Amino acid sequence: MGEFLRNNWFVVVIAVILISFIGYFIFDANRYNVSGKTMDGKEVVASIDGKDVTADDLYNELESFDSTLLYNMYRNAVINQTIETTDSLKEDASTLESTIRTNAQSNSTNYEASLAAELASYGYKSIDDLDDYCLTSVKEKEMNKAYVDEHFDEYKKAVESVSPRTVSIISMSVTDADELTDDEQKKKDNIDQALEDGSFADAATAFSEDETTAANDGFYGYIDSNSSSSSTTLDSSVISAALELEKGQTSDWITVTDSTTGAISLYKVHVDETDIEKIHESKNEDVTDQLLYAFLQNNQGLSVTIVEENAKNLDIKFNDEDVQKKIEDYISTQKGENE
Repeated sequence: MGEFLRNNWFVVVIAVILISFIGYFIFDANRYNVSGKTMDGKEVVASIDGKDVTADDLYNELESFDSTLLYNMYRNAVINQTIETTDSLKEDASTLESTIRTNAQSNSTNYEASLAAELASYGYKSIDDLDDYCLTSVKEKEMNKAYVDEHFDEYKKAVESVSPRTVSIISMSVTDADELTDDEQKKKDNIDQALEDGSFADAATAFSEDETTAANDGFYGYIDSNSSSSSTTLDSSVISAALELEKGQTSDWITVTDSTTGAISLYKVHVDETDIEKIHESKNEDVTDQLLYAFLQNNQGLSVTIVEENAKNLDIKFNDEDVQKKIEDYISTQKGENE
């Protein structure tokens, strides 16, 4: 049964959510399931692909998930009572929803089921709640940003340890990095000369084949030592080179081969800024968003601390001591207090 539940976890999660009375979970919720079906004397709360799932199965398999979901629902309530809904946040939420739907459709043929499963883990009942999820998400960013801004000096050391920086790039495609064609060699020489005579920004604007960054003086954005292919479009060799440079320095040529297409490109990377204070004050929202994520990523338990601190300003009462303890234990675990 354990393997079955793990393989069908998203169906089980949705089943649990739909039969739950908000604020209570699993055992207490099962009395609202009116199927009346039993198996070996145990109440059946769901049937999936012809297999029955009992209340005991759910409790044993999803006890740890119980605390996560309860905390997510608690966090959602704190966020929505702390941050006022504005037209600007609604607009940001609408953009986020559109992006999520587009990405989900491109990655899954049954994207609505995938989204429903993800939403269920955050305490939402169906895909119809995606707009609420997105609004809560953009509100959470505002809440996190306000807290980090206020406690910047307290948490910046952990981020400084991963060498935060903003960088710019120049790229050009080649057929063979070891044997350039005449046209390729001429372009490479022109870039080198432009870098010698002027700024990296001017050279990137004039010669870089990366259209997105070339249109912005070559500016790529934020990276640190935690950046990887999952969080950035830059190759790891370019990131490694950038981390070895000081502010204002430019790398030698770096050869990058696309692992999927086999296409070969030459890169130059330039470090624009390494001062965390100045990065924090950037007018580029993508940069400040990525720095905010770095604060949350590199300071254990910061996200739950922010929820906990904002909750102190609210009149929160728990009608169920078990629910309260599970949420408090979850917060303590995330902060590393139970290790």
